[in-house]
Amino acid sequence: MNILIVGNGFDLSHYLPTKYDHFMDVMKAIEEKDTGEKPKDLSIHSVDKWMENIDKIFEKRKGQSDPNYGMNFDELFSKTRESYFIEKTKEFYLTENITLSAKDVLKLQYRLKLNSWYQYFKNHVEEIKTWIDFEQKIESALILVVKVVKKIHLKFEKYGKIDTTIRNLTNTNSDKEDEKIYISELDMNLLIKLDLFLINNDYGKVTTSAFGRMSDSRKGFINNNWFYVKDKAEYGFSIEKYVFFLNSQLEEFIEIFNLYLELIVSQLSPIETFSVVSQDWSYPNKIFSFNYTNTYQRIHDSVEVEYLHGSHGEEQNIVLGVSDLEDESLKKIKAYGFTKYHQKLFKDTDYLFLDEYKNNILKNTKDFSGLNNQLKNENQPAYRNHIKKLMANLKMTLDLNFYIWGHSLDVSDQDYIKDLFSLNDDMDRNVRVIVYYFNKTAKFDLLNNLLAILGKDKVEHWMKNKWLQFKENPKIVPESAITLEDLPQT
Repeated sequence: MNILIVGNGFDLSHYLPTKYDHFMDVMKAIEEKDTGEKPKDLSIHSVDKWMENIDKIFEKRKGQSDPNYGMNFDELFSKTRESYFIEKTKEFYLTENITLSAKDVLKLQYRLKLNSWYQYFKNHVEEIKTWIDFEQKIESALILVVKVVKKIHLKFEKYGKIDTTIRNLTNTNSDKEDEKIYISELDMNLLIKLDLFLINNDYGKVTTSAFGRMSDSRKGFINNNWFYVKDKAEYGFSIEKYVFFLNSQLEEFIEIFNLYLELIVSQLSPIETFSVVSQDWSYPNKIFSFNYTNTYQRIHDSVEVEYLHGSHGEEQNIVLGVSDLEDESLKKIKAYGFTKYHQKLFKDTDYLFLDEYKNNILKNTKDFSGLNNQLKNENQPAYRNHIKKLMANLKMTLDLNFYIWGHSLDVSDQDYIKDLFSLNDDMDRNVRVIVYYFNKTAKFDLLNNLLAILGKDKVEHWMKNKWLQFKENPKIVPESAITLEDLPQT
């Protein structure tokens, strides 16, 4: 049986713009599109309420021409940092059919403006290159939140109240210094993006605040939405309310990404039929996908797919978070909603990976052990004959060929990787793995990741036995461009 395991590199091999950079660059272009004046304070309504209001506005315009701020493919990707890749997309797909309506552009602008995680990630856009980097930034943000909230709690425990103003660490010239909370300017700016703090628009002005003190040293205020009782700091800060907010904001960010996949990526139709060209390629009987897209089914052929991290669509169940909570402080505040395993369980994704094959191994092992115990008292020739018959009757091999295409083999998915490479643990069950790589640098990284997860001995054992091999990515070629060299050699 041939099983294909795909990661984001599989979509990229098809020149589909599914990288983190592609998504953020398109969101930037949408965000900067001139759609006219907006209310100064969008927080007066929820995202859902704004979406409802925009629908009503466009419903009233029915029969009229739409405003002129719809965006075509070239406009959407006008901010791209990878122009070569997008040119290949235009070469392979009917990009002229991609148009985002004026209503969709406006809705996305409101969603982006109101989403704390998008504003936070936008601040790190140059640092985050991959979806794995993205996951690490979520974790670092949560650790920063816990560190600062701990300071808030300590002040409350000590004084029974907290000064709601937050100051730069260098500002130490106001009264009641010990009651105040000081953090670095960098952390302040990040936490303003995450709505833990509200920026002080009067910063730098000589004015008197509601607290009766000069505000020229103040950078911002604790967002009063996160007190146990809104606007009443004397009741203390609720980490539960704030973590719930961050969870809901991450889900909203996921919905924004889902809309990108729905409205743009999944609408890219190939100009002509593609073929997979490789000397050792075998078409799969089944696919385990770490992607959210249905690229293989849409572009190549219908085949059974299990979406381990969910899939996009109207009923999307996309999993996008950290692999685990390593920091003890995050466990204490029960930040499990940010983990992939919590999301997989909550969203009912196909999280049972290779269980069918592991159960077969377990059953056969138990059957063999039981029959072996029954026969062990027989004389040696009879025992050997019985064991031979037993081995013939039991299906001890699995006969599985795995092709891994575009997956990073990163530690964030180590549980899956360990499961796969356990299938030959007690004997050679005829499980073979081919890992495809984009270039030599990618091969180096893939091998590094496997060594970190499995250890030197197991990786060496698999490679020496030819159970594990690394090979260059197959080529994705339009049928009209296939040459004799591309055809398998007989």
